[in-house]
Amino acid sequence: MSRKITVGAAIAMALLMVAASIPLTMLYAQGEHNKLIEDLPKLVAEFGALQEIQNKVGDEFYKKPARDAVNIGMVRGYIAGLRDPQSRYLSAQEYKAYMDRLEGKTPELGIVLKYSPEVFGLVIDQVKAGSTAAVSGLQAGDHITKAESGGVVLESIKAEVSPAEAEAAINKFYQETQVTADTASVAITITYKRGGLYQPPVNVMLGSAVSSVSTDMMFGWADTGEIPVKTVGYIKIHHFFRNTAEQLEEAVKDLSAQNAVSYILDVRGCSEGNLESACKAIDLFAYVSRDAAAMATVQYRDGTTKPYPSDEKNIISYAIGYIAVLIDEGTSGVAELFAYDLRAYNLTKVFLVGLPTKGVRTVQEPFPLSTVGGAALLTVGELTPYGVEPGKAWEVKPNPVIKETDKLEGVNYNITGAEAQLTGAVAILTKPREKKEIITSP
Repeated sequence: MSRKITVGAAIAMALLMVAASIPLTMLYAQGEHNKLIEDLPKLVAEFGALQEIQNKVGDEFYKKPARDAVNIGMVRGYIAGLRDPQSRYLSAQEYKAYMDRLEGKTPELGIVLKYSPEVFGLVIDQVKAGSTAAVSGLQAGDHITKAESGGVVLESIKAEVSPAEAEAAINKFYQETQVTADTASVAITITYKRGGLYQPPVNVMLGSAVSSVSTDMMFGWADTGEIPVKTVGYIKIHHFFRNTAEQLEEAVKDLSAQNAVSYILDVRGCSEGNLESACKAIDLFAYVSRDAAAMATVQYRDGTTKPYPSDEKNIISYAIGYIAVLIDEGTSGVAELFAYDLRAYNLTKVFLVGLPTKGVRTVQEPFPLSTVGGAALLTVGELTPYGVEPGKAWEVKPNPVIKETDKLEGVNYNITGAEAQLTGAVAILTKPREKKEIITSP
């Protein structure tokens, strides 16, 4: 006896079979998906915490949350949770400013201040070459007694400042003279003394391009007698940007034309810049060929490495004497690489003077974020200098007390105090030396 079913019953049965297959298919797919995602339960728990607080805020918070601000806060919190002081979130404005600075494009005032106990106030420590401060005639040593903008007196500058107030006053001055879209054409009127006498006030425009270096000539001692002559070229390196190597090259050529025979390269407090720019600066002072080991190597999370070889451009021929690199606990990141490599490449020509550096051995890169704007500046790899195997520990510290010659036996390179470090570097560079020297490791 044949059995027949109606069309409706057939359709119902087909739908039932499809419905039954969906859960099975989903279970299979989920199982395969779980194999592809490492530590899925852990990830679910992590993002479950975000979902939990989002639900609580949505149910209990007395105001409607601003979603953009909440998202940015979550991004900041997530990066902060990495516990890496070199990684951070950059807002859209901060990201643009960061990229502009790496290109050497951000305008700035162009002076560096320090406290002077002689005048009981703030004086100019450095005037950056090419800055509007340099164009206005300001010089190192000028005592700044007053500064105003648009008739408003800057709170940071006073005729007299106590030692306890100095650091905060200097930081506030930098904040008050920071260039933004609103202040790019503003002039700062600066009143100052030179040699104890008031000079005519000058207007300094906030609008010059970033200058990475500032220079000076310093007194040394002639080998023929104790006659003070300017034989030491001083170069302060403020940061390593795209234009730093070019500015360094011009600075060395200019100082060489002024009869500099040895150089002080000051990277104390230097921490800003990128690796490529630092390597170009290193290349200027390194005896190295393309076939030699890389100036720097970055090791990434997946184990791959990226070398930064030399392009064989150097101007060491201008430095016919010796080089002292000033370092301290504020020297960080690529500035540490710069100091280490100069010493490692030129063991008999370069001395590290000052204090051990901060110890930042990582490299950062910015990654734009489309959902919240801005970018995540993340540590992406570990940095290794010339002559060190990737993954091996390295440090930057003053030269040990070594016997390079009998005349230099017992020289102390580990010096505390900014002025003492500078004076010590000049003394080291200008001491008479024997022709034969012992090469020591960095």
